[in-house]
Amino acid sequence: MISEQLKSGPSTKQLNSDDTLRVGECTAHKRQLEAFCTSCHVLICPTCLMFGDHKGHLVDQMDKATKDIRSSMDQAAKDGNSTPFQVGILRLEKTETVLVDIRHTKLTFEESKQKVLKEVEQTFATIFKLIKQRKDEVVNLINQHYEIQVNNIDTQEQIWMDKQSRAYDVIKLAKSTNDYQLLEKATYILESLEILRQTPTYKNVYIVNSIDTTFNLNNISLNLSEFQKGLQNWIKLGDSVLIQFKC
Repeated sequence: MISEQLKSGPSTKQLNSDDTLRVGECTAHKRQLEAFCTSCHVLICPTCLMFGDHKGHLVDQMDKATKDIRSSMDQAAKDGNSTPFQVGILRLEKTETVLVDIRHTKLTFEESKQKVLKEVEQTFATIFKLIKQRKDEVVNLINQHYEIQVNNIDTQEQIWMDKQSRAYDVIKLAKSTNDYQLLEKATYILESLEILRQTPTYKNVYIVNSIDTTFNLNNISLNLSEFQKGLQNWIKLGDSVLIQFKC
C-alpha cells in the first residue's frame, strides 16, 4: 500500500482512524467538522451542509473519504516500479525532470530578454549619437554662414564710416580760409569728393529664416511630423522563435 511506502518519509504524517476523528471546529459556524465534501474536497460541519456554501454538494463520512483518498494514492503508486518516495506517478525524478525543463525555459527567456534590451540600448545610443553629431554639424554650418554674412556687413560699415569721415573733413576744410592748407590737402579733398559722388549700391546678404526639417532617405522625403509619426512605430518586435517545454 502507498501508505506503507510513504510511512518512513521524513515529512509525511499518516492519519489513522483516531486521528481522522479528532478534527477541529468549523471556522464559519463554530461547530464540529463531521463530514467531507467530495465536491470541494474539504471538511465541513452540519451547518455548512444544510445552510452554508456546501448545501447540495456530495458528502462522504470522513472514514470513507479517507479510504478513497488512500485508494487513489495506492493506484497512483502502481504505475512503475515501487520504491520509497519514487512510486508510479509520484516519482520525484519525473517532477524534477519537468522542473529542470521549465527552469531552463525561464532562463532562456531571461537571457533573450536581456539580449534584446541590450540591443535596444545600443540602437538608441547610436541614434542619439548620430542626432547629436548632426546637431553639431548644423550649428557649425549656421555659425559659418552668419560669420560670412556679418563680415560682408562689417566691410560695408567700414567703407561708409570712412565716407562719413571724409565728408566731415571736406566740410571742415571748406570752411577754412587758409588757401595753402586747401592746396596741401587737394589730393585728399578731390579723392574724397570722387568717393562721395559714388552712387550707393545694394549688397546681398542672407539670413537663415528657418531650418529644413525634411528627412531624406533614399530619395524619399518626409517632413518632421511624418518623421515623428514614423519614429513612434519605428522600433518594433522582430520575428519570434518558438520554444517548447514540458509542463
